[in-house]
Amino acid sequence: MSARTTKTFEDRLLNELQRELALRAEDLPVAEPTGRRTVTTRRALVALAACVAVAGGALALPASTGGAQAFAVERHGDGSVTVSMEEILLSGQEKEELTERLRAEGIIVSVDKPRSGYVCAQPRGELYQPRWILTSSGDPSVTTKHEYILRRGDSLVFEEPEPAGRISPAASVYAVKGAVEPCAEVPWDGEQLFEESLETK
Repeated sequence: MSARTTKTFEDRLLNELQRELALRAEDLPVAEPTGRRTVTTRRALVALAACVAVAGGALALPASTGGAQAFAVERHGDGSVTVSMEEILLSGQEKEELTERLRAEGIIVSVDKPRSGYVCAQPRGELYQPRWILTSSGDPSVTTKHEYILRRGDSLVFEEPEPAGRISPAASVYAVKGAVEPCAEVPWDGEQLFEESLETK
């Protein structure tokens, strides 16, 4: 297994500031100094990111590397974190990145994959809101964007049961107040029973 190095937000910000300093050095005129520097969009964004980091306010952390962002993490001044997701099924790399970001904030990420024909027994803790469920047809729920506000010690749970034939239990995502209970596998008795078990207690 090869080690994968993921740069933190602070590392990326430092790299961006270093590049900005290099650009400023290139922009300096040789013959006559100018009393005014042109403010470009790129420079303004770098300065804004630095100011927000120093102020300690809400700060959007970059989601995934390259391509469309499958998730976003936003840190707030009160210590809470908002996780926004537009896709219920994240890739393995995206889950690793999200797990790393949230663990740095003291938040638990649980990815459970019950065996074929089984699901996790419910409830596994106090839900902040109803689950986000992928229907058996493979279509995500009507809501196009899901947000979870989490605090240190809370849990974000991905349940992805292995297929159990033509009709299988659906994958789901939900947030639990505090630590989530371990996944105790129970036999899945069909789509209707599974959907009933997803209701908020």
